[in-house]
Amino acid sequence: MESTLPLAIQPLLDAYLHGLEPFHSHFSGIYVTGSIALGAFEEQASDIDVMALTQGEWSSLELNQLKTLHRHLIQAFPFGKRLEVWYTPVRYLGVMRTGRQENPVDPYPVVHDGIFSAASSGGLNAVTWWIIKHHGLRLLGPHRSELPLDVTWKDVLSTMQFNLDVYFARQTKRPYIYWGDVAVEFGVTNLCRIFTTIEEGEIISKSESLVRWRDRLPSRWQPLLDEAWRLRHHLRQPSCYPHRWQRMRETLAFIQYGRERGRNALERFSHVK
Repeated sequence: MESTLPLAIQPLLDAYLHGLEPFHSHFSGIYVTGSIALGAFEEQASDIDVMALTQGEWSSLELNQLKTLHRHLIQAFPFGKRLEVWYTPVRYLGVMRTGRQENPVDPYPVVHDGIFSAASSGGLNAVTWWIIKHHGLRLLGPHRSELPLDVTWKDVLSTMQFNLDVYFARQTKRPYIYWGDVAVEFGVTNLCRIFTTIEEGEIISKSESLVRWRDRLPSRWQPLLDEAWRLRHHLRQPSCYPHRWQRMRETLAFIQYGRERGRNALERFSHVK
């Protein structure tokens, strides 16, 4: 296990790897990605994102045992519910699905929000592969430098464009979701991360993106970024908005602003890194 992993999560990952020992023949490599790989783990908020590259087929018995393992980790460890795992067949290494093109992918096991699904998908995007290629922390298998990962910065920018043109367009067709805390925090922080990726050519954590852009965006958006920070770090403090409908309206307006800013930035900064 990599020595740079946060100490707070090492007992969980030790137990996880120990629990996987009966299934080692299924794995060609297991890597930590996300905020931990970026050196930005936050004990109060960050998920523990893991890409497990697998080989062979899972039997029904093995899937039940895997589900039982994750249930045990959730019950036994404070961070257990935040362990997010994609059990991705190694043949999909580097495959990127944006929804614009059909890349047939068979479903595979995924653990998300503490729920084990034996047949799902996820994690197949340029950002995940970019982080693994450049920052991924090895839990099992070859070092990241030995993985045949072919992902470019142009691929990352294509993912940003998809997020702006497709993902957020879909979300705004359901404006009521921004009545809730989770959607507000996710939408605001991810748009700030998109600004950083496109305009500054790097991938950073959600919290760092809020800090970086709070005083750089037009002053209108400062209360909304402060609200996203509160939702992420100080949920018990009072909201920056007297009414939820005001916060929802500003979130939707920020998404519109962010999509326009992002598209304009893509035209200016679509360089290959």
